[in-house]
Amino acid sequence: MISLADGIGLLIGIVVIATVADRLRIAYPILLVIAGIAVALLPLQHRVQLQPDLVLLVFLPPLIYDASLDTTAREIRTHLRPILLLAVGLVLATMVAVAVAFHALVGGVSWAEAFALGAIVSPPDSVAATQIAGKLGLPRRLVTILGGEGLMNDATALTAYQVAVAAVGTTFTLVDVAGRFVFAVVVGVAIGIAVGWIGARMLRFTETPVIENTMLLILPFAAYLPADKLDASGVLAVVAAGLYFGRYGSGSLTAAARVQQREIWDLIVFLLTGMSFLLVGLELRPILDHLVNRESGSLAIESLTVVGVVIVVRMAWMFATTALPGGQRLFGASPDSTRSWRETTVVGWAGMRGAVSLAASLALPQSFPDRDLLVFLTFAVIVATLVGQGLTLPPLIRRLGLVSRHEQDTVLVAEARRRLTVMALSHLDDLTQGDRYPREVVDRLRIGYESQLARIDRRLALTGSGTAAAEEAERGDGPGTGEHRRAEHDLRRQIIEAERTELDRLLARRKITQPVADEVRAALDVDETTMRP
Repeated sequence: MISLADGIGLLIGIVVIATVADRLRIAYPILLVIAGIAVALLPLQHRVQLQPDLVLLVFLPPLIYDASLDTTAREIRTHLRPILLLAVGLVLATMVAVAVAFHALVGGVSWAEAFALGAIVSPPDSVAATQIAGKLGLPRRLVTILGGEGLMNDATALTAYQVAVAAVGTTFTLVDVAGRFVFAVVVGVAIGIAVGWIGARMLRFTETPVIENTMLLILPFAAYLPADKLDASGVLAVVAAGLYFGRYGSGSLTAAARVQQREIWDLIVFLLTGMSFLLVGLELRPILDHLVNRESGSLAIESLTVVGVVIVVRMAWMFATTALPGGQRLFGASPDSTRSWRETTVVGWAGMRGAVSLAASLALPQSFPDRDLLVFLTFAVIVATLVGQGLTLPPLIRRLGLVSRHEQDTVLVAEARRRLTVMALSHLDDLTQGDRYPREVVDRLRIGYESQLARIDRRLALTGSGTAAAEEAERGDGPGTGEHRRAEHDLRRQIIEAERTELDRLLARRKITQPVADEVRAALDVDETTMRP
């Protein structure tokens, strides 16, 4: 177990590493995995013993649920074909290829062990990829596909992982595996929908943001635990619960709860991702000690083989699917063949493995055959893809010319405007506590800001471009008495001032560039000057 001192030390390390990553303008998971290597190489006597049966429970439900917050059922339907090709077809192909290579290379391992490793390393983690792609202004369609893949491929891979782990030490046939897989999928999805349905209805009884978000924190665990107890897919249960709630339950949340929700889950994912990489560093040293009897050359060959299979299969799959009839537009909106191969290359190179694979490897029972070797190989794949591909992805995107400077700036402007609009909704709730302002004035302003937020989201989802001015909501003064107009003017003035303060904070923390800040500030100036007194 992790002691209080261990936990505080890990938190301090995570904050320091993430701060350095922010200053260097690189995705923080990349530095975290490097820090994990450093921890493993340090001659530390202190070791942290993790309980494998708790790793999946603690790490996976929040990480999977967070991915569902960034992906809607509508987006999945819109990009269903490329997402399924990546999240189901590619994951299964990678799993089989890794299993075959590992079984052929390492003598004495069972097929169940080989498929367990294949399932662990097959799902790319979208956190680093979407961070890099979003900051560079990659077309929104590609960012959405990567996010949808990150959600759905975890469900595919981890369902297969649970089946493979359960099959170790038993005699099984293809029919048995298929039956377990179908049961895990059907029962897991049913439990997830049921939990989402219950959660959506329970939220109708409260309008207190803290209580609402506490209920949402419970939701992924409430879906995962019963599914896991029934030997169904807990991961699919969490995905189903998240997508169902996002479609039918998010409207029950208050605006303040929605603002809190995003910040809370960003914090949870940040801490869990950091913990997983640093914890594996603490576990990796004794694993290396246990593997000392294996020749270093064989470990290197096994690592390079698994890494090579993971990367080559993804790139081959990408170009094979785009070569199919109609495949040129799978990963980009343009039918132009020159641009199509560039988009395909970027999506193929964005297959970085991360916290989900790491958590799955750490969750292997201590008695699992060749557990140390599987954890080591998983970490090798994460290092090679997250560091190697993660650091080379930005220059690759620029080299292929997928994003012009203008496109990048307009995306950043829209995203900054979106962040300010979310903050404005929260500030509106804070300012209107009690009966100081007429209710109809407050409702009219809230509707205006929510409409603006919907338009920004729609523009980002469809085109990934558009200026802040184009996203501006028409929040003109509605009918009412002179007192109501003065109240609305006063509220809007305070909110715009709060937006300016937040904009200055983002600029000071280097979250946005000066040109982006100037354009957003100009839009706020237009807002203020067009208000009627």
